[in-house]
Amino acid sequence: MRRYGKSTLLALTAIWVWQIPSAMAQDDEGQEQPADDPAEPAAAVPDADDGDIVVYGTRLKGQLIIDQPPLAEYDEADIAAFGAGSIADLIEAIEPATSSGARGGRGGGRPVFLINGIRVSSWREFRSYPPEAVAKVEVFAEEVAQRFGYSPDQRVVNIVLKPNFQSVTAEVEYEQPADGGYSRNEQEASWLRIGEKGRLNFNVEAEDRSLLTEAERDLVLTEIPGNAQFRSLVSDTMSLQAEGNYTRAFMDSGSSISLNGTVGHDESRSLSGLAIDGTTPLERRGETNSYSAGLTFNKPLGAWNATFTNDSNHTRSLTEIDRNDASGFDTASSRTYTTSNKLTVNGFPLQLPAGELSTTLDLGLDWTRLESEDSRADSDISLTRRRLNGGLTVTAPIARRGDPLGVIGDISLTATGGFEDLSDFGTLANWSLGANWSPFDNLNLSATRIYREVAPSLANLGNPQIDELNSTVFDYRSGETVLATVVTGGNPDLLAETQTDWKFSANWELPFWENSRLSADYGINRSRDVTASPSFSSAFEQAFPDRVTRDTDGELLAIDRRPLTLYETRSRILSFGFNTRGQIGKAPERTEQQSAGGQAATQAPQGGQGGGFDPARMQAVREVFCNTPEGETPDLSQIPEAFRARLLDENGNPDPAKIAAARERFCGEEAQERSERFAAMRTAICADPPNLEGLPEEMLARLRNEDGEIDPERLKALRERMCSADAAPGGESGQEDRRAGGGRMARMMGGGGNEDTRPRYFLGFNHNIVLENEVLLSENGPLFDQIDGFVLGGGAVPRHSSSLQGGIFWQGYGFRLSGQYVGEAVLRGGDIPGSSDLFFGDLATVDIRLFADLGEAFDKEDGFLKGLRVSAMMDNVFDARRSVTDENGDVPAAYEPFRIDPTGRYFGIEVRKAF
Repeated sequence: MRRYGKSTLLALTAIWVWQIPSAMAQDDEGQEQPADDPAEPAAAVPDADDGDIVVYGTRLKGQLIIDQPPLAEYDEADIAAFGAGSIADLIEAIEPATSSGARGGRGGGRPVFLINGIRVSSWREFRSYPPEAVAKVEVFAEEVAQRFGYSPDQRVVNIVLKPNFQSVTAEVEYEQPADGGYSRNEQEASWLRIGEKGRLNFNVEAEDRSLLTEAERDLVLTEIPGNAQFRSLVSDTMSLQAEGNYTRAFMDSGSSISLNGTVGHDESRSLSGLAIDGTTPLERRGETNSYSAGLTFNKPLGAWNATFTNDSNHTRSLTEIDRNDASGFDTASSRTYTTSNKLTVNGFPLQLPAGELSTTLDLGLDWTRLESEDSRADSDISLTRRRLNGGLTVTAPIARRGDPLGVIGDISLTATGGFEDLSDFGTLANWSLGANWSPFDNLNLSATRIYREVAPSLANLGNPQIDELNSTVFDYRSGETVLATVVTGGNPDLLAETQTDWKFSANWELPFWENSRLSADYGINRSRDVTASPSFSSAFEQAFPDRVTRDTDGELLAIDRRPLTLYETRSRILSFGFNTRGQIGKAPERTEQQSAGGQAATQAPQGGQGGGFDPARMQAVREVFCNTPEGETPDLSQIPEAFRARLLDENGNPDPAKIAAARERFCGEEAQERSERFAAMRTAICADPPNLEGLPEEMLARLRNEDGEIDPERLKALRERMCSADAAPGGESGQEDRRAGGGRMARMMGGGGNEDTRPRYFLGFNHNIVLENEVLLSENGPLFDQIDGFVLGGGAVPRHSSSLQGGIFWQGYGFRLSGQYVGEAVLRGGDIPGSSDLFFGDLATVDIRLFADLGEAFDKEDGFLKGLRVSAMMDNVFDARRSVTDENGDVPAAYEPFRIDPTGRYFGIEVRKAF
């Protein structure tokens, strides 16, 4: 922080106009500091007590400051390049960075989410926010989740919101396959307001999808005429959802509270062919109503910070299943009640030689109840679970660069220990030990050992039984496709699972490619008494013959796919990730006007070229402070965002001292005198010829060349900046200046200049290699190698899989590409005569999305085009489908291309308007 006396105020004011930041680039000892990040310009904010000018530089509110670097991060410009309609769309777009491949599906796949560095009650709390409200997104490794009371199974996504934002967005979308047959439409409207005291959001969404039958894809399985039109490939669905989110910040205490409420309604209808009378269609109808509420309360407790979250849900579902004898229908219904409460307390209780000891305490109490009824069952099911859990996470810095042990780099150790006490499973334990090492600034290495005991979910234990009649199944024993009944539901005899895993990670920031990171994860996962939902295969029938029903001739009749317990599973996974973002081409060269000022000009940060002074904007900022009664907080949403950010404290809240200092400078007794003196100075400079007598010496020094004489080019540049600004507000030249951008202070106060308009790109890629995937049925075997085709749970297991997200954005136009790859796989048919193996070919699909922000593309700052975006999408561009053949090279009817993927190439258009 650097202080300047009152005598230099006018000179600094002129320097604002002239964009010479060198006077603000020194610390207390006069040493030069690195140039500021262009996204975080410095601002001169007056100090309240001693009359000096103080320069502040702050981080974005809510960024995480931890010893592990992010795997990926995206700023506001990067986020705009994704063309997303909501935070939910944005998270989907960065999926390669957020997926946790090496953990082998632990944790459910979805990352842990933070808003401004604080835990939230649920995904519902923010998923509908427009991406324009986001200032930054950070993605961290799984180990960081432990600092917030989670297990190290999911990556952490920290979403930093803008401190002041308001918008109303409306969106309509229509989609259908290139081959027709069905369509999908969606409508959504959202309102969001973010201010210094909190945020408020309302969102409503409706979605409808029509039915697709086998007849519309020319698929025939039976000899019954017209049967295909009564068998669905895509069910008919409809959903409605409304939610509200409210967050309030209490500035005096630093506390905040968030409330969330969501109501949802879903309907579905599918067809299962004809009943045995040959004329009555068999339907399955489903209806679900859900009600959810969430609460987050955050409060500083001295040197500690406490966060409490509550997530409560109630779901009622009803399924009607027509009977095969056409005598009516059976019903299966369920009601679930869940409430999850978690308290975490974070702090730094001890100062160690290498840094502060980080500690997280967490305590949770969950309650779940499941009630299910089935008209075919003799009795109803009612299950209740109470879950009390707690844990402690400690991260200790061992070495830091610059300390005696720092020659080996930064080293920290993390240890966690916790328990779960379940009313139906007793006490379960979990612990982990991890080491984090950064031998260089751009390289981070970590190793973690994880032990967990996990109980099966109540849904796996007590879901109602549902019989899916006339399901298409490939019978490995006969090599034919048949219609059989598939049974799903719960299993009350499941056991608690024990997980013992290793995870090794590397995260390298490439020194030769800016904003690029390469990561690698290696996971060794071992589990005992594993809950699995099996698929039908020869290995499954060999291991669990009582789960398969055949008649006396060996014809397949039914498969029981309810969850079961596997003795042991083993997997090893190697995962690679690459993420980069940036701009294409060379940065624009500085003009002669921007170069004026010699060394001072060359020290301006990238993106800080050019710019003029806008007196009208300065006067508007002054009025914000001066028209607000003393003691009240001005409406900071009315001042430029970059300047506003400098008036916030480290927690992102308005800082009373900084605001009081700014008020004194804008509205104090000397403010009018300073304004008049600056106006006189501007008149003198703009006179023809200019009158340089009486200018502050600091400004004259900037105008002189090496010989001590006034440099005509520097004087010309100063006159162009100060004297052409009159036309800027509302005029044509002002519009051109805004399009051109501007320097740091010019952007803050409304000036313009030459903006960097290079195309912006992003790229994320992830590749997983499954080195081992085995199931041990009992202590003495047999052992099933699922990669070799002996699969018990799920479908065929490929060794390789990849995901890709990339795009480019330029002056309002955007292009986004998504890709998925799944490698070859095999399912073994067994040794029974007539059986056949199945061979699954590899599959690569490519999706593209084109969009145009018409307001930016046509330079419309008002009117209907402002905030209007039109997007066109095409999924599966090459209409690729996975090939499945038997040992003879034939395609079984159950794996016909249109049956395993009835959609194929898929088109859509979306219109979004932000008000």
